[in-house]
Amino acid sequence: SLLQDSVTASERTLLGRTTYVRYLQEGKRQMSAQQKFLAATIKQANAVTLVLDQSVLGFHSTGTTAIWYDVEFSFGFDLSPDRYDVKSGPGGIEVTVGKPRLVAAPAVTNLTYKVLSGGLLTDEKAGALKLYAEASKRAHARGEQLASDPAIMALCEKQLAAFLRTFLLKQPDVTTVPHIAVVYR
Repeated sequence: SLLQDSVTASERTLLGRTTYVRYLQEGKRQMSAQQKFLAATIKQANAVTLVLDQSVLGFHSTGTTAIWYDVEFSFGFDLSPDRYDVKSGPGGIEVTVGKPRLVAAPAVTNLTYKVLSGGLLTDEKAGALKLYAEASKRAHARGEQLASDPAIMALCEKQLAAFLRTFLLKQPDVTTVPHIAVVYR
């Protein structure tokens, strides 16, 4: 009958809207397995002027060098299974997790430099190595700061929610996935 078909269609629609709950634990397992691919990556250009001091056999020399380099940062959540949780609540899906962090050492690339004023003893090769080490150290410190930047946090949340939503929508009989909120512990 028409009424029975209508009720069955309504039941299927309602079921499709709640079926996602069955797949939340598998979704959590998938996020843990794929966490290195869930990192949010940003690239930043840097320009710094450094003064290099050098002493050789009691002679002292100072040189000023400008350096330019790019840094690629990767941020993400610790998605070890015991470090976060995924559950369904009245407002949708809640992912409870620690704040984003650097998930890899920042990569310093395209390092170029120019000696602006060289001392008599300025060794360019040694100077370049020192500049690279300095750039790496600065990049790590900058990455630690950036991890708590609201824009970085939002980007990490977006990556996580998009992955979980895509996973759930691919599951059998799932037609709707509610809002996914990232909650920090």
